[in-house]
Amino acid sequence: MTIETPIVQIFNTILITGVIYGFIFIGFIFLSKRRKGKPLLFLSLIVLFISLNNLQAWLIDMGYTFSFVYLKYLRVPWYFFCMPLFYVFLVHYLKIHKKVQSFLYITSFAFIGMIILRLSLILYSQVNNFSDLDTRLIINNYSTYEEIGSFIYTIFIFIYAALMLTKNKKWFEFILKYDDLKWIKHFLNLGLIIIIIWVIAIYRNYQDGSFSSPQINYPLRLCSSVLIYWVGFKGLSRYRIMEDRIVLRENIYKEKLSKNIEDLELNISNLDIDEQVKEKSEKQLNIFNKINSIVIDQKKYLDPYLSLESLANDLKISIGHLSFLINNYSEKHFTDYINEFRVDQVKKLILNIEYVNYTIESIGLESGFNSKSTFYTAFKKFTDLSPSQFKQQFVN
Repeated sequence: MTIETPIVQIFNTILITGVIYGFIFIGFIFLSKRRKGKPLLFLSLIVLFISLNNLQAWLIDMGYTFSFVYLKYLRVPWYFFCMPLFYVFLVHYLKIHKKVQSFLYITSFAFIGMIILRLSLILYSQVNNFSDLDTRLIINNYSTYEEIGSFIYTIFIFIYAALMLTKNKKWFEFILKYDDLKWIKHFLNLGLIIIIIWVIAIYRNYQDGSFSSPQINYPLRLCSSVLIYWVGFKGLSRYRIMEDRIVLRENIYKEKLSKNIEDLELNISNLDIDEQVKEKSEKQLNIFNKINSIVIDQKKYLDPYLSLESLANDLKISIGHLSFLINNYSEKHFTDYINEFRVDQVKKLILNIEYVNYTIESIGLESGFNSKSTFYTAFKKFTDLSPSQFKQQFVN
């Protein structure tokens, strides 16, 4: 057992806590009744390998080593898989895995090769009766070169993934309808910080020449673990929301659109000039009713970018006239008029047993809201309940 300073104790406590969280996360995914896809499989593997890597580091720092020489000096480079697995997760999440090559085969062969090479060096030292100090020196030198090689390979995939996101948007236009991918871009930006810390750690490892990790490795492990666990949680959440939204949108639009805008245009164009003055009349009421029918039957409210201007343009009437009709005959301003339809759509989907396991956020976004915050605010305004409270009260 090794003697730990308070700072090292704190880092090791965080490290082993993260390992436990990682295994719990993996168990949650595989025990979940929700449908699973390849993206979730690769997310789980990312969390698994970083958890194994951190567990191995924690055991070494705590002084739990084997007397058997081949296990004593064996360090499995689990971290080597993290970036390649993230890349494979990414191409499956974007549904473009048929367009780009996978690095998994290359990574797997390289991973096995590194383990064989390390064992071969240990065997070489034993055959030649090297002292423990000499064996340690050989393994330390190899570990430095192994880490440099891993770093270069990781950087290559990191740049490849970043370029794919920025240069080949046409490949994943379908996914951009459901996810703006900002969370992935945040991950890559934060990843740059980890890369900088990693460069410093490699340099310090080379300088120290110590088999035990220098202290710079503690913040590296901590930051990389937080980032990997964050992308695991975020990826799980975004993947489920996206998959739910795809199915919801397909089912919602199965209903045939029935109203024809041209009928409304004819009625508006046939109005006398005096009847277009901003005052209530039977003809104005009829026009509003037709507008209302079109908004409902053509599901205009499902468009998150719908505005008074765009609706007026679709209906071929002036913005002022449309605003007057909505304000006077619905007794709501445009935003509330549209949001009430969206809230009704949300309630309809929540109460539908077919969507009982779908995320509430995906239901809100596919009902026309352009963000989670506007969805929750509008729902509370029209129902005096949060979406979760509504579901708990009327479904559970």
